[in-house]
Order: sequence, then C-alpha cells, then structure tokens
Amino acid sequence: MPTVLQAIVESNTIASLLARMEDSKRCLELALRHIPLGLHTSVTPGPLSDGEWCILISNASAVVKLKQLVPIMISTIQSNGINVQSIRLKRSY
Repeated sequence: MPTVLQAIVESNTIASLLARMEDSKRCLELALRHIPLGLHTSVTPGPLSDGEWCILISNASAVVKLKQLVPIMISTIQSNGINVQSIRLKRSY
C-alpha cells in the first residue's frame, strides 16, 4: 500500500502543482528584497501559471506602492531562473 507522500510524488499533476507552489514562494523571497519592510506582512505568494505570478496583498495602499516595484521584481525573479513575464497584484480580503 503506497503512502500519501509516495502517491503525491508519483502523481505528475500534484508534483507539478507542488513545484509551482515552491516557485511562487521563491518568487516572494526574491520580491521581498525590493518591498519595503513595513509591507512584508501585507503580501502573500499567490498562484504562478503560464509566466504570470500573482501577489496577494492585504492592504489597499500597498497595492499602489507595489505597482511601482513590479518591473524590478520581474527582473530579479527572471535573473534567478524563474520564468515570470508579468506580475498581477490582487487585493485579498
């Protein structure tokens, strides 16, 4: 009887999802270099799919600030080998 972990590892769909989740977390780690320290608690990594990464933001004013930082965040993420062509900022509630 396979364990849950074995089933996850052997499932291409789930393995792909886990890899995208890890890439999304890595994107946030890289993006945080450019996000002011006071806003770090306002951002959460969202989905990463087809070259678009989503940042979930709990503070409406943070969305405005982060819009200015999108180009530098994309550049940093790309220079670290993750294929992100665009970043979507989404207000989370």
